[in-house]
Amino acid sequence: MFGTCGIRKIYSSYDKSEKTFTPSMAVRLGLALGTFLDMQGKREVIIGRDVRTTSKAIEYALVSGLMSSGCKVFTIGMVTTPTLCMSIDFLRADLGVMITASHNPPQYIGVKLFGPGGLGLSPEEEQSIEKIYQDRSFMSKAWYEQGSVSEVQRINETHVKKILKKTKFKATRNIKVLVDPGNGSGSHIGPMLLNRMGLKYITLNSQPDGTFPGRYSEPSEKNLKYLRHFVATSHEIDLGIAFDGDADRVVFVDETGLIIEPIRVLTFLAREYVKDKYPDPTKRINLSVATPVNSSGVIEHVLEPLGVKVYRTKVGDINVSLTMNEHHGFMGGENCGVYIQPEFSGHNGPDTLMAIVLLLKYLGKYDVKISELLEEIPEFSYSKGELHLKHDQIFSLENYKNIRDELIPLLENSGFSSFQETYVDGLHIRFNSGWILIRKSGTTPIMRLTVEGHNDAVASKIQEIGEKVIKKLIDIVDSD
Repeated sequence: MFGTCGIRKIYSSYDKSEKTFTPSMAVRLGLALGTFLDMQGKREVIIGRDVRTTSKAIEYALVSGLMSSGCKVFTIGMVTTPTLCMSIDFLRADLGVMITASHNPPQYIGVKLFGPGGLGLSPEEEQSIEKIYQDRSFMSKAWYEQGSVSEVQRINETHVKKILKKTKFKATRNIKVLVDPGNGSGSHIGPMLLNRMGLKYITLNSQPDGTFPGRYSEPSEKNLKYLRHFVATSHEIDLGIAFDGDADRVVFVDETGLIIEPIRVLTFLAREYVKDKYPDPTKRINLSVATPVNSSGVIEHVLEPLGVKVYRTKVGDINVSLTMNEHHGFMGGENCGVYIQPEFSGHNGPDTLMAIVLLLKYLGKYDVKISELLEEIPEFSYSKGELHLKHDQIFSLENYKNIRDELIPLLENSGFSSFQETYVDGLHIRFNSGWILIRKSGTTPIMRLTVEGHNDAVASKIQEIGEKVIKKLIDIVDSD
């Protein structure tokens, strides 16, 4: 039921098999969530939704299930996922529910769950909720024990004010921005933020529309072709900004129209934070950031010499948040454009608005174009591929260690050294001029191979060695 980022399925009005997401499922999910909270003596829930045409139907059904189990529900309307995360502590709630399918096509709908502090629920908590759902062991409430629902107004204004106050933003450069919310949840709050920052800006695809007529919701290079072209040819725009459907991801475009790889942005933000807050290197004690195993190694390349520990996690912003929380990390993010910084956002979830303010704040310190500034953060050669297995199987730690035993000698023979291996999410080996990640898909018979090298030739060699080892140890479908 729960995947890497909550529940996400194609919507239908009714489906007995529950292969799609339906309002009747949402009612039962509401009952399961209410029961889960009641077992802990809790009952206050916030619900936000994105712009999708089906999100209201799911919202009303969820509210019904939650109220029937005695919950006190606050609805905050069409908002971004970061705004939902901020609202949990602001309204002193026990649980936040975001109705969204993030960057997926418009026929999809889903639910993300967040606890106090905007921290995503742990896998164990999700399993407990799913067991209640599957067993139908819902709490029964009498007619006089029913819950309530109320609507909270102007939550976007609250979010913007809190971020600007925490970041202490002051416009020091005349930066002009083009923002593309992709007709998603960021359509109102994105321009509102830029306006309150006192910046000049132009909007593209900023009318909320659950059919996403302007572009596909995922802010990929292909989907952002008009934004990129506009920025590159305008000669006035300094920065392009693009959100996904629920604005928990943001992608930045430099003045030449090129997408800036998100981990390079994360590395820049973390570097500037450390230099600003800890100018004395001797004071940089127990500083850390978190990012998944498939993120660029540029983050270690730049931050480790500054005394910052980089923790690698499983893919998914919830895993990044949990690792940051465990190690008291000051920042984290993913290569899809997720940024987490509790000190400036006020919560532990992803916050694209915070990332925008922080980037523009740090850009204001320098009188150079963003493409020139980020030349200090190198971009390594990165590639990923898939190998289809003849027979699906579960890969254990022993399986991955067998791959390691074949892989490292071949890498050594090719001149690589200083190996550091982890098994957080598959097999990840980092070495002197790159890294390799071998990871079995959790849902399909596919082995994913991701590599990075300090140049194209190095990356190509690492990928060649990785494919050779996989094909030697595992039955692979012939690509020919």
